[in-house]
Amino acid sequence: MKVIKAEACGFCYGVRRAVEMAENAEAGTHTLGPIIHNPQVVNRLAAQGVIPIETLDEVMDGSIVLIRSHGVGPDSYEQAKQKNIVILDATCPHVKKAQLDAKRIIDQDEKLVIIGEKFHPEVISISQWGANRAIIIETEKEAEKVSFSANLGVVAQTTFSQELFKRIVAILETKTNHLDLNMTICTATQQRQNAAIALSKQVDAMIVVGGRNSANTRRLAQVCEEQQCPTYHIETAEELQPLRFKGMKKIGITAGASTPDWIIQEVVKIMENLQADGTEVMSEELLDQYDYEENPKKGDVVEGTVISVNDDAAYVSIGTKAEAILPKREMAVPEPASAKDFVKVGDTLTVEIANNIKEEGSIVVSVVKMKKIEDWNEVRDAFEKGELIECTGKETNKAGLVVSIKSLRGFIPLSQGDIKFVKSLDYLVGQTFSVKVIDIDEHKNRLVLSRKAVLEVEREQKRTEAFEHIQEGAVIEGTVVKIMPYGAFIDLGGVEGLLHISDISWKRISSVDAVLKTGDTLQVLVQKFDEERNRISLSLKALQKNPWIAAIEKFEIGDVVKAEVKKLLPFGAILAIDPELQGLLHVSEITDKRGAAVKDLVNVGDVMDVKIIGIDTDKKKISLSVLALEKDKEEKEIQNYLEQNNQSEESATIGDAIDENK
Repeated sequence: MKVIKAEACGFCYGVRRAVEMAENAEAGTHTLGPIIHNPQVVNRLAAQGVIPIETLDEVMDGSIVLIRSHGVGPDSYEQAKQKNIVILDATCPHVKKAQLDAKRIIDQDEKLVIIGEKFHPEVISISQWGANRAIIIETEKEAEKVSFSANLGVVAQTTFSQELFKRIVAILETKTNHLDLNMTICTATQQRQNAAIALSKQVDAMIVVGGRNSANTRRLAQVCEEQQCPTYHIETAEELQPLRFKGMKKIGITAGASTPDWIIQEVVKIMENLQADGTEVMSEELLDQYDYEENPKKGDVVEGTVISVNDDAAYVSIGTKAEAILPKREMAVPEPASAKDFVKVGDTLTVEIANNIKEEGSIVVSVVKMKKIEDWNEVRDAFEKGELIECTGKETNKAGLVVSIKSLRGFIPLSQGDIKFVKSLDYLVGQTFSVKVIDIDEHKNRLVLSRKAVLEVEREQKRTEAFEHIQEGAVIEGTVVKIMPYGAFIDLGGVEGLLHISDISWKRISSVDAVLKTGDTLQVLVQKFDEERNRISLSLKALQKNPWIAAIEKFEIGDVVKAEVKKLLPFGAILAIDPELQGLLHVSEITDKRGAAVKDLVNVGDVMDVKIIGIDTDKKKISLSVLALEKDKEEKEIQNYLEQNNQSEESATIGDAIDENK
């Protein structure tokens, strides 16, 4: 079978530049989104401590962030500046040109059209440079719907199909008097598409290698299929199915601009070893693995019996002329203090040959490697079933946390360590907890885990349980988890409710943190529960007695109290009768003279006796009177006169009292 690789395939300049910048970046650097649309490259970089993030909000001030080849909008640069983030800009030059062309078109007050995939990060960044005013289209049907405009400016996604671009442009030419056409499909994309088209016409089938979420790789598969050539889009060599190519003589291979060389070479090598019937040819390297002589080969699993033990190692008979050595470092993880603590003479062990016997002469065997095989199988089974596994935190670095899972070492990226943003995972060192496997490759000894995924599931379960018990009017115990200027968020056991500043106390408070602290436990009333929006409004003051009500209970209508004038109004004065209570002394209750001015009758700070003539608890209003006091005084004088002169109240008059006083 003849295998032909396309003349142009694999990394383009922009992608190679971005990947090299990421590979050379220090551990702890973040990429704003996956550096390229290739999961293998992203995972390899993650293992080196270069972790992707979704937004700049996820990193702390002063962090290092690499802008990927797809580019970002101007707002991201401004946000990075405000947070003192160090930017490593790997935006592809072709993308940068498209961004600037979009900005120029908008600045010239032309209608902007971007030809590309609406949700592709590159197209989003170009649209942001065009002030988010672009019309984004990716089909001829959508082009037909574009309304007529005097001036139309066009840019294209750098990886867009050339042929489709030309057909769309032909339609857009009928939609304007002036078409400002900017051909921003990069040369590398054109070369790869042209090479793929030419090769697909010469071979029996095409293999397109690259990430399934890579736009340029999908375009390559599309143009090959358009040539009526059987086309297979794969991400890695592991996806090859040799029998697909049975009876074929020529196979073409191409790869997207985000596909690394090492993945392409793996595919080429496997295809070159296929015969016409689809079976694999045994290379000399493969045959050597089955060339058994007296001694077994590295990686073989054999049975053995321990014949002697010292502190450093055990000697195991495995049926060869020489005994095999089992060092204590190969017995268990962690390594036992003495080999005698792990095995004894006569023990039967299943071990793996750990070294190349032809080169080293002696035979070294390992129990740990056998254990690792079992542990890898267990971890892979958990990965495939979506089950959780337990791990123990060992040590931290800038990028995350190194953990142990039985005999294996795994890694939890910083972004996968917790639900909330954390600067370090030091608090997990020495802790045992459950995690979910998100990436596994035992051949490369890579095991990437997520504690965040487990916590998110637990949080959702708690939320569901909590929502079942929350209802308006219920009194629930909660914990203050976040203080904001407008209130506090209270954890109610899996869900959070808002305690607004106005519902904290009956008294006016200067700030939330003057009353509450994170970690405080308190009883709150559920005032409102919006199930559809999962919003809960809480109140603390609703559980407290209104100070006004408590204060007014000491007074009744008719009581005479001393009060201080606090404020003058056009129609009266506000007087304080208690630290918690104020009442209104209306001008008509100060004097019976019409047209009198309040300021001529009382002053702020005056202390006087007043009578309570009205209490409205619903409106929290108190009415006061001076005239009522004077009337009471007059009535009392009359009563005293009558009592002194033995007259009845009916027969006496006010005039009598006046005459008597004369």
